[in-house]
Amino acid sequence: MVRRTLVIALFTLVVLALAAAPALAYEATTSYAIDQHARLVEGSDPVVAVWSDGAGSLLAQSFTGAGAGPVRTLASGIVGLSAWHAAGDGTLVTVMWKAGATVSATCIDVADGSVEYTPAAVTVATDAQAVTLRGAGATVTPGSVVMDGAGGVYAWCTLSPTSTTQGVGDTLLNHISAAGVLAQPAPGPLAANGTIAALAADADGHAFALLGRPGRNGLAVQRYAQALTTDWAAPISVYGAFEQPSATQEPIGLIATPAVTVAWREGRTVRLQRYTADGLGWVLTSAVTMTGDVKFTSDGSVGAYLVGSSPDGIVARHILGSERSGAEAPWNPSTLSGLGLIQPHVDALTSNGAGDLFAAYSDGGTPSGAAGVALLTYTGTWSQVGPVPGPQSYSTAVPDGSGGAWVAGNGSGARLWRIAGATSQLTFRPRAKLLQYGKSVTLSGYLTAAGGVPLAAGTVVNIGTIGGDKLGVKTTAQTRADGFYSKTVKPATNAVWSAAAGGTAADNVAIQVAPKVSLALSHLKAGTRLSEIFSGSVSPNHKGKRVLVQKAVGKSWKTVASGKLDSRSRYRITWYLPYKTATYKLRTILPAHADHAQGTSPTGTLRVKIRRG
Repeated sequence: MVRRTLVIALFTLVVLALAAAPALAYEATTSYAIDQHARLVEGSDPVVAVWSDGAGSLLAQSFTGAGAGPVRTLASGIVGLSAWHAAGDGTLVTVMWKAGATVSATCIDVADGSVEYTPAAVTVATDAQAVTLRGAGATVTPGSVVMDGAGGVYAWCTLSPTSTTQGVGDTLLNHISAAGVLAQPAPGPLAANGTIAALAADADGHAFALLGRPGRNGLAVQRYAQALTTDWAAPISVYGAFEQPSATQEPIGLIATPAVTVAWREGRTVRLQRYTADGLGWVLTSAVTMTGDVKFTSDGSVGAYLVGSSPDGIVARHILGSERSGAEAPWNPSTLSGLGLIQPHVDALTSNGAGDLFAAYSDGGTPSGAAGVALLTYTGTWSQVGPVPGPQSYSTAVPDGSGGAWVAGNGSGARLWRIAGATSQLTFRPRAKLLQYGKSVTLSGYLTAAGGVPLAAGTVVNIGTIGGDKLGVKTTAQTRADGFYSKTVKPATNAVWSAAAGGTAADNVAIQVAPKVSLALSHLKAGTRLSEIFSGSVSPNHKGKRVLVQKAVGKSWKTVASGKLDSRSRYRITWYLPYKTATYKLRTILPAHADHAQGTSPTGTLRVKIRRG
């Protein structure tokens, strides 16, 4: 008797290919002197730097490509400043600091210097309150502040000494409204079931918290409303039901765009997990090998970049988030080598809406001059974009709002640099360069004049295919006020795509289309002769084209049968199997040709078992 088990496993066809190196897209176009300890505020527009003057004041200053704003005082008369954190929302900047035994917060508008809170500062927590929770000698330390998108912030602090009770944790979490009102009386409630390692707010103004030790054995995620109620009945573990938490787990962080993506390290590997607002979670990648300190950021859509050090440079991995499989870009990993770094370190990352990544790096083995900024395009090409010479290291990197980035250097050579287009440019980034027939792809980029200045909102961008040296316009898009444009198209055949606007042409990018190939298996047996019938269809119609049946041999595929498509683009092919017990991985392909890339069916697994007697 012959028995067979058929398992059809779908795989991701939408992938990226490594593009030829484009002309330099960005470089350092503007710089300003800043305090060597200044940090850039995430989310502010214009960019805002915050620093302590060492004499009891926290100061802020805004910057644009056109110039620097006045220095504003966030807080003054601080005695015993020990730690501070800041976040921004437009021109609003909220800062939380500890002075002596008290953690306070305030918010100002850097445009006019006005204080948004009444009274001017809010008490978030005190050491005295920590004593009531943990006993004599207990203290509280500012953790961070995260904007909620409506002028308010989530503020969290950590308690010391550490709790030894499972399910308790060491984090005090509170929310401060735009008017300076605490959601719950100071010091706020303890975040249950773990200690917050990172926090990020989503588009709905809710906060995702990454919870870890102490308080729990394995990492988990919880979502909070501004009233500090939890959206989920219990934190959701990053580990599966039958998976034991790793003893070497180390949280990296999380990003919320628009769902939340969590990254953590286990020894030499890094893992990613995603959760939606309703608590649905899935693994983006089981594990990727990366050494040293690893940072990660959004890819401008639903994927993420992981960036770490290589022997003398930096290395990036791009995890595509459009599919639940969390496929990696085919150029992974991509290394920017030859930088001559002795102890390479990734200082800061940021990205733009089209998916380009800016990575600021430095050298722990060189006192100054070896730091720099590199650009990795969404399609997988590195460029060094300055500045030269660089500072000792970088503190932060944030988007500039029109496709470029601001990077703040600290230590010796500290300055604030804007990385932008030195000349007028139109970037063109397809979210995929190989897709299955019938699927859509998003094309996006930025249109800017010299210095990264956006052209007028509503500027028409012509998008189409290249024939000879001409652009055959297929569709158009309009720019936003920040120069960004986006359009979704559904290519039917292989073509070179590009865009043009305002007398500026974008790079040409080849986009390939793979036909959709279906597969069904059926079995026939006549005596000792076994045959498997492969049937299916190909879209679009490829009447008369030959399709191939292949079986996996190690890491390659071997053709075992073939046949032609009929007038309705269907096929039926017979393969005569060896009469033996065996397991086969099988597929059908339509080979690549001028109009289309290779079309590949889902993979079928065929198990044949021969029973004697």
